Amino acid sequence: TSAREQLSEEKTALLATQQDLENQLSSLEQDRIALQATRASLQTEVAGLIAARQQLTEEKSELAQELAGATLERKQLSGEKAALSDELAGVTAESTIQQEQLAESEGLREQLALDLTDLNSALMSLQAEQSRLIMAYETQAQDQAAVTNARDALLQERDVLADQINALEVTRGSLRVEVSALREEMSGLVRSTVSTERALEESQLVGEELTARLAETALEYKLTKEELAYLRAQYTDEVAAFAKERELLAATHKEELDILRERHSDLESKYNRLVRPARSAVGRFVVEVRFWKEGDLRRYSLRPEAGVENSVGESELHQELTTLKARYGDKLYTKVMPDDNSLTHGEAWRFTNKILNRYDYYYQN
Repeated sequence: TSAREQLSEEKTALLATQQDLENQLSSLEQDRIALQATRASLQTEVAGLIAARQQLTEEKSELAQELAGATLERKQLSGEKAALSDELAGVTAESTIQQEQLAESEGLREQLALDLTDLNSALMSLQAEQSRLIMAYETQAQDQAAVTNARDALLQERDVLADQINALEVTRGSLRVEVSALREEMSGLVRSTVSTERALEESQLVGEELTARLAETALEYKLTKEELAYLRAQYTDEVAAFAKERELLAATHKEELDILRERHSDLESKYNRLVRPARSAVGRFVVEVRFWKEGDLRRYSLRPEAGVENSVGESELHQELTTLKARYGDKLYTKVMPDDNSLTHGEAWRFTNKILNRYDYYYQN
């Protein structure tokens, strides 16, 4: 039994030894494979080194040839150096001559610089003149375009005026009749006014006669101061009544004459315009003149064409319009705009007529 156990132990030890040997064999096999790979790599490197050695040998031969060529080239360069030394001496002499020529060239260059400055000044003058001519040409082109536009506008205006003249010709006959009637009516009113003034003069003479009679009565009857004062007051009242009646008659006829003069002036203006071109704002400086009332206060404003409306007083209004008339003359077009809501017809008409007759181009001739 002990022998069997011993054999079992030896068997176990042998099996362990066998396993170790197998493991070592496997490791050796792996080492062999690695060595074979290393051998192949070394063989490849050896082949590369052999090829490199051959290439180096070839390069050595080429370098030997290049060295021989360089030696020959050095000899040639030595000869060329000697030739260049001789040439340098010649160049030095030539450089001296060139320096003298350079000094002469420098003087010539300064003279040319002065000439160039003069030429630049002349060129600038010519450029300025060219710019002026270009601006003049552009201005002329603009003026020509403006004239063309104005001509087209005038042609259109002429057509409109022709239509207006044809229409006005129809009404001119009736206006002539109406003007004649108004003139006759005005003559009648003038005659009536003369008669009224004569009656007033007669009333004044009666008053003077009464005053004289009062003085005579005072002297004749030697009236007391109280009676004389009473009579004077009585006759003074009569004279005042006559004067008041005369003023009322004069005021009444004056209003009638003013109304008639307004109508006559309006119709006469319309009649006169029949034989003149229509009033037009084309080609003229337009200024708007507004007039309105706030309670008893008169308000005025001015607005030049394409400008801002400014409120002004009456004196300032006329000053501004006088300035514009002096500046634009027969080119001033006054666009009068009275407020119909705050003004009476007479106030609006008188203001419009006053402004037009004083400042508007159309009413100056």
